[in-house]
Amino acid sequence: MPHHVPDLPAWLAAPIAGLPGATVVPYPDWGAQTFQVGGKHFGRFGLLPDGAAGLTIKGDPEENAALRSQYASVTPGHYANKRLWISISVDGDCPRDVQLESLESAYEIVRASLPKRVQAELR
Repeated sequence: MPHHVPDLPAWLAAPIAGLPGATVVPYPDWGAQTFQVGGKHFGRFGLLPDGAAGLTIKGDPEENAALRSQYASVTPGHYANKRLWISISVDGDCPRDVQLESLESAYEIVRASLPKRVQAELR
């Protein structure tokens, strides 16, 4: 059953728009806006289990663990691999610049996993 898809805040939309080949795709079944590059997900924005607006993003397992230990608002990825993904309550104690750095890192991880030909086509 489709859920309400939240609007993407400008502070997230602008940086995503600046990432070559990144797209924002509404995903009503998840009640989220997903972030993709080359057709692969690197993140999403939607409601977390506690009802807070949140980002769920892919990351390096060690960096994810460090962020979870540093910020109460960073938890294992909601509906995602708990080692490779984290969820961040956007209004919690994790600063926006850290959230945006993590989002850019997620994009880079997924972009690097794409075939070289696809990477070269991204603009």
